[in-house]
Amino acid sequence: MYKIAGQLAWKSLMRRKTRTWMVITMIAMSLSGLLLLQGIYDGMVSHMINTAIRSDSGEISLYASKYRLEKNLDYRIGNLEDIKKYLDKQNMIDAYVIRLAQEGLAATAHKSLGAILKGISLEDERRFGNFDTFLSQGEYSFGDKDREALVGFKLAEKLKATLGSRLIFTAQDANGEINAIAFRIKGIVKTGGLAIDEGSIFISMEKMAEFLSLSGAATQIALRIKNESKIKNVQNALQREFESIDVLRWDELYPLLIQMREMMDVFNMVSYMIVFTIAALGIFGVILVSILERVREFSIMLAIGTPYQNIRHQIVTEAFIMSLFGYVLGAFSGGILLLYTASSGIDFRYFEAGLESFGLNAVLYADIRGYYFLQAFGAVFFATLLSVLWPLRVLKKIKPIEAIQGKML
Repeated sequence: MYKIAGQLAWKSLMRRKTRTWMVITMIAMSLSGLLLLQGIYDGMVSHMINTAIRSDSGEISLYASKYRLEKNLDYRIGNLEDIKKYLDKQNMIDAYVIRLAQEGLAATAHKSLGAILKGISLEDERRFGNFDTFLSQGEYSFGDKDREALVGFKLAEKLKATLGSRLIFTAQDANGEINAIAFRIKGIVKTGGLAIDEGSIFISMEKMAEFLSLSGAATQIALRIKNESKIKNVQNALQREFESIDVLRWDELYPLLIQMREMMDVFNMVSYMIVFTIAALGIFGVILVSILERVREFSIMLAIGTPYQNIRHQIVTEAFIMSLFGYVLGAFSGGILLLYTASSGIDFRYFEAGLESFGLNAVLYADIRGYYFLQAFGAVFFATLLSVLWPLRVLKKIKPIEAIQGKML
């Protein structure tokens, strides 16, 4: 029965090749566009999360209690040697960096602005998150005598500073005294992280400790975890080991990124609903017209004893053949688009200024995930199933004798 229904369905579709291929093409184009949009959306969020992890928080960050609320050097991490010994023994920790930061006033000959001065180790940052790849101008160095600095590109623009420009940073040290430090800009970094690009200056850890009259201390220790699924386990272990320190995951530090990811999930869901509603309407129209065109044919089949189930199977098979062809073609073309955009990206340099204000690069790269295709298959399946319900109801109401005599429904 199913074999005969399949053969009849195929012959019926081939009799109307133009209409059939129009529906298949519509499904394929909708699906490929949807897959591309989903990959781009997820790629945008993944880029922002990855940038935040590489340039700042890592998967886990350690802060002294109350520091994140008051940003005061009185709330600093002081037992660095004990913490370093513990971290060095942990197999799940891939890398870590120690940073010392202080808020203050950055000034050039043209302008002064509030900024954050951070003491770091360039080599540790390179191992931690390939920080050197964020360099857009200049050299990844603090100079021979640690008298030079790296500056976020937005901050450099606001200060009207360029490579070689002299910067003076004024802040309160650990003793409560107001100190100033001068340096020249050695490099300009462009991370995509707004906090860094718009307000951060980096100098060597040694020079920072000297400036703040503070040694053997840090304001942040960021960790990279080898296995993402073990992040919570590492967090709990660290919290038990160092009870007086706040141990926070990246998603606790950047709740806005989680909200953006959830928002993108909603966008994807709405996109699926719109695209596959259109696809369902297309299949519905083809199947309904096909039934109306063949009312006499189906009536004769019913009149000579053909079970209604056989005709129903034929109609359903026609719909699923179109959907299957559309899905395969759309998944193939969408997969090619995703592969291309994941490797080469899409150039939006014309909108670069607007994208940078959201922490995005001008070239957007897509993510590729297997569940995209599973979701698409499920959506096509249910869209097809819904699209044949009404045409089958119309078919069910046919009165064979009246239809054969030319009296419609």
